[in-house]
Amino acid sequence: MKKYLTVVASFVIMLCIGGIYSWSIIASALMEDYQLSAIQSQIIFGVLIAILPVTMIFVAKIGSKINKKYIGYVSGILFLLGYLLAGASHGNFLLLFTGIGILSGVGTGFGYWLALTTPVMWFPGKKGLITGIAAAGFGLGAVLMSEFSEIILRQGYNVLELLKIIGISYGIVILAFSNLIYTVQNDPTKIEAPAKLRQFMSAGIFKKLFAGVFLGTFAGLLIIGSLKIIGGQYDISEHILILGVALFAFANFSGRLIWGFLSDYLGAGLSIFLALLFQSLSIISLNVFQLSDSSYLIISSLIGFGFGGNFVLFAKETAQVFGVNNLGLVYPYVLLGYSIAGIAGPLSGGLLYDLSHSYHSAIFLAALVSLAGSLLFLIHVLSSTKNKKTAEKRESVEKSSSKTG
Repeated sequence: MKKYLTVVASFVIMLCIGGIYSWSIIASALMEDYQLSAIQSQIIFGVLIAILPVTMIFVAKIGSKINKKYIGYVSGILFLLGYLLAGASHGNFLLLFTGIGILSGVGTGFGYWLALTTPVMWFPGKKGLITGIAAAGFGLGAVLMSEFSEIILRQGYNVLELLKIIGISYGIVILAFSNLIYTVQNDPTKIEAPAKLRQFMSAGIFKKLFAGVFLGTFAGLLIIGSLKIIGGQYDISEHILILGVALFAFANFSGRLIWGFLSDYLGAGLSIFLALLFQSLSIISLNVFQLSDSSYLIISSLIGFGFGGNFVLFAKETAQVFGVNNLGLVYPYVLLGYSIAGIAGPLSGGLLYDLSHSYHSAIFLAALVSLAGSLLFLIHVLSSTKNKKTAEKRESVEKSSSKTG
């Protein structure tokens, strides 16, 4: 029973902290009501994303030494305080940056590490599926946040009051569900040797995972941080713009589940290639097609589906290569690529928009970067297949020689 409660609680915690992926709704309101520039709004979002993996590295060092519930408590308290500070900012950029970018960013890092690494320990034979379920909560969080935000704003509350409501309600939920997180008791004879930092960081596959997660998330984060603003350049209603963000998030959620499921059969390497290629083609569609209500919703969903693969496939491959027990140690370092992308992606999009007053160039850049990530893993898959066949052939020759001798 404990293992199922842990999966459910992890999903709910991810659901709460994943609301940040609906940031473009809050960003557009801050730009309109408090005159934040596009790049300022994306700095807040980018720094939160950048802080998340850095925090996870710290949490990985203490995670095995303290009760997992306390990690959840820290997440909930920091999330609550961060959003309350932002809500009391009167639109001041520095206070918004500190509250959302830093305090809630650190809180998100604590919660993400807890919710991603704990449930997979209970189901080592279903790494792709369980990682997908946990990560899907993060993706679905933006659906919930989008709808929740629209309801609150329609009732006449302003964006700062919305931030306070989010902080209190979501913070309490994180604190409550942290009590349902349980740690698996491993068989001492089956525990994998802890990975050594220098050893795994020098491995070729680690470098590919790091580069891949940077390229894939750079593209997705550039788009998601500005999705509502991109659609706003066309004759699309406010309701459809917000619905597009929600559909992106729902597709992101379903993508994490489906890519995770497929990776258990296709392998993570091939799945990464397909997911990033799919994401690249979906992003460039924003430039290829004239956006209407229907095309905006369809393309938003397609981008979200491809983007969702980033957060289950790289985790699955990390667990596969370095072991389930080392996931919490190694994966935060892989996610440093996501950390860099969290700064570079949204800021690139915001800067290009401020310079040109159009997202055309930013969209092209995002599609190109995602394509580069897909080609990196296509080469990896082809190389791995070739090496496997060579090894099998060598083994066959050696067996044949031993029989002859």
